Amino acid sequence: MVIVNCPYCATPIQVDKNGVVQEICEFCGGHMREKQTGVLQLCQNGERFEFTKMQSHIFLEHINQSVEELKQYHTYDLYLLLKEVREARSQTYYGLQLLNKASKEEHTLQATADETGGEYEYYTRKAWVIENILLERQGFFPEKITARVLEYMGEQIRKSKKKSMRISKGQRQHRSLRNLYTI
Repeated sequence: MVIVNCPYCATPIQVDKNGVVQEICEFCGGHMREKQTGVLQLCQNGERFEFTKMQSHIFLEHINQSVEELKQYHTYDLYLLLKEVREARSQTYYGLQLLNKASKEEHTLQATADETGGEYEYYTRKAWVIENILLERQGFFPEKITARVLEYMGEQIRKSKKKSMRISKGQRQHRSLRNLYTI
């Protein structure tokens, strides 16, 4: 038998004979529908609900999206995108330094240096957007994003998804009896 649960606390959700789902969890007050799309967010048999799907690939071009679109990204994907943006900004900065030095000798390079300076500003502002989304979401943004940081995050995500939300009735009764005897 499939039990439909609240995605936050795994409390069973009532479904009537017409298949209408209870909209708000009686235990935690969690909404069963995603506010923007109205899509049901239910889990089954104590499995974890995947609130935000991870992208299969992240490319630098994703930074062209609006703040609201980027806010829909998984935190891990934002880390990957921030890493890409920072690398692009760094490469642009080094190119800009070279162009600025060269334009002192060759004045025809000034237009290229100005254009590269605009690219540097663009990447800087896009990095700020992602950093501020992360700041809003988790209270900080990473100073440096290494392969080790991403590996650790990926491992934590996999562990979290595997951890079910089930309470064993036997364990619960055992704890209740133990608490009775300690009073």
